[in-house]
Amino acid sequence: MADGVVRVLGVDACPGGWVAIELVDGEFSRASFATELRTLVDTSTVGVIGVDMPLGLRSEGWRAADHAARAVLGPRRASVFLVPPRAVWALPDFAAANARCRALTGNGLTQQTWGLRPKLLEADVLRERMPGRLYEVHPEVAFAAMAARPRTDPADEWLAMVVAAGETAEVGPGDVLAAGARGGGGQHVVAPAPAHRPLTHAKTTWAGAARRRALLRSAGILLPDDLGPAGVVPPVDVLDAAAVAWSAHRIATGQGRCLPDGTGTQLDDRGEPIGIWY
Repeated sequence: MADGVVRVLGVDACPGGWVAIELVDGEFSRASFATELRTLVDTSTVGVIGVDMPLGLRSEGWRAADHAARAVLGPRRASVFLVPPRAVWALPDFAAANARCRALTGNGLTQQTWGLRPKLLEADVLRERMPGRLYEVHPEVAFAAMAARPRTDPADEWLAMVVAAGETAEVGPGDVLAAGARGGGGQHVVAPAPAHRPLTHAKTTWAGAARRRALLRSAGILLPDDLGPAGVVPPVDVLDAAAVAWSAHRIATGQGRCLPDGTGTQLDDRGEPIGIWY
């Protein structure tokens, strides 16, 4: 940021490697793909890199950040995996890891979580090497935060916009007037917006992907049809990387928030705070 320009990177794991979206002053700059996370990080000059991968492992027990993220996501809570202690990831096979996980946490390990192992360990090495540069972000938490942002439009006009767009299923208390809620002198009284509004449709559905792309667009991130070499990456991973980049920009500009909210922050086994940023 020496030149006053805010450059950030949002990275998501995808088949065959990692996809990254770079933002400059909050707007799309470029997309890239690499088989190794290190390649994206080492060739980037940005100050903040958001990564959709658990960063920070405990010596025992579950991470409070994962429980906090699940709590705010409601119907999308299954997208947050509970991350077991470091000793579990050190084992070479699922059977041994599952037994160790049960011994350390009281619960077993899912195959889906175990599938994160190669890329989780890859990101873990870089986090240790670059303290303060990599931040853990969960795309669904980011999208839920985007959906909950206060609207600048007058409430009645915003409602008309949403109805016209056919998105009434995702209108929240921060978007429109509460029924009959008007203050003295005809002033609108808008119900306070929540910090997160989980999306109705999964990202793998047409409606879910369209909603996420619309949220990115409303946040000033317009993804072009031509992403170059990164264009072979599945659409859901590109959308996720863009949401991670949105969070990285918020972090870089002092607007970022973290789960847990600070009252329940845990430290990992290296003494670094564990948090999911948005």
